[in-house]
Amino acid sequence: MRRAAGILGLTILLLCLAGCGEGEKTEINTLSFGKDGEVFHRIVGLSDQNYYQIETADLEAFAVSRVEEYCAENGEKKVALEAVEEKGGSIVMDFKYASPEDYSDFNHRVLYVGTMKSASDEGYELEAVPFVSMDGKASEVGYIEDWDKKQMLILETKSGEEILVNLPGKTLYVNQSAHSGQEITLVGKKSVKISNREADGTMLLSYIIYE
Repeated sequence: MRRAAGILGLTILLLCLAGCGEGEKTEINTLSFGKDGEVFHRIVGLSDQNYYQIETADLEAFAVSRVEEYCAENGEKKVALEAVEEKGGSIVMDFKYASPEDYSDFNHRVLYVGTMKSASDEGYELEAVPFVSMDGKASEVGYIEDWDKKQMLILETKSGEEILVNLPGKTLYVNQSAHSGQEITLVGKKSVKISNREADGTMLLSYIIYE
């Protein structure tokens, strides 16, 4: 299982990096959420690079194998590869996860969705995170009204990655970009674009408060 995970992880890494910084591309990696707690992850990447070419059929075979192994160990329909297709020189892969926990386990990265109180109880040090509201006002957790009852999304990204997060509700606060190596951009009232600008190999957590 670890070998298959490593193969898929490497392939997805290439896809994610290839998809960054392409101004003419209309799609980027996207994370969305269903009303029953499911997670939808779209991965978009260039199929043809200077030093390698990714074959869609090979990529799909790796992904299917990894999904089958995960579901065999964790339960049916925990993860599904819903589509793999080529669009204008890009490969687009659509995954569906039964829960944020399945996304985290499958991809070996943090995805937390729940109340801020539960996040704090699980060990996330929210008091150390500087937030900014949608109107640009800086704030700390202790100054956010009824903070413990509000919803939070915490997502881990790797250096060079860009991802659009479509939230289950209206965005209230995001962690400040300054000194974090991140660019966090609001896209309407319910979406946030996260760009990890840190040095190679650096993983970062993004914090989003919504209702």
